[in-house]
Amino acid sequence: MRRNEFEAPALVVHLAALAFVVGPPVFFGAVVAPLSFHLLPTHDMAGSLQAPVLTRLCWIAEAGFALLIATSWWLTREGSSKLLKMLMTRAAFLGLIAAVVIEKLLVARIERIRIDAPSLIDNLPAADPSRILLGRLHKLSTGFFVIEIAAGVLLLVATARWIAGRSRPPAAVPLPGASRPPVPKVLDLSKV
Repeated sequence: MRRNEFEAPALVVHLAALAFVVGPPVFFGAVVAPLSFHLLPTHDMAGSLQAPVLTRLCWIAEAGFALLIATSWWLTREGSSKLLKMLMTRAAFLGLIAAVVIEKLLVARIERIRIDAPSLIDNLPAADPSRILLGRLHKLSTGFFVIEIAAGVLLLVATARWIAGRSRPPAAVPLPGASRPPVPKVLDLSKV
């Protein structure tokens, strides 16, 4: 069912990139982030642990989504519906944008606020502008993180559809004007 000799390696790279854009962010969001806030005594300590981890996680996601843009385009360039091609390439692009926004804009600003705060974030009053802005940026970061994971899951589903469509044998199409083959006559031995 392959179109050429490069389809299988491209699919392997595509699936590996999918594993990198879905697995680590889900693990970080489900295990690392909640446990660091739960186990460490202050939010400042949890934030100082999570910032470098999240930055490196974004690097992995950015590389994975960049590969997914290329492999999605290459795998769907022939014989795929325009909708599937558009879905796969644009979902990868959306995930890449979300990872870049988290890394370059949100994590950097959160760290700057945490470093420039007059004291520990936990000790600031609830109405302090630094604490309010930090809370908003954290919610925004969580939202973009969800977008990143959703883009990866959407790519996973679209890839599964693409693979399922590739594994189906083409339906036999009868040639125009061709009729059914003649039915063989039963051997008549009554006149013998």
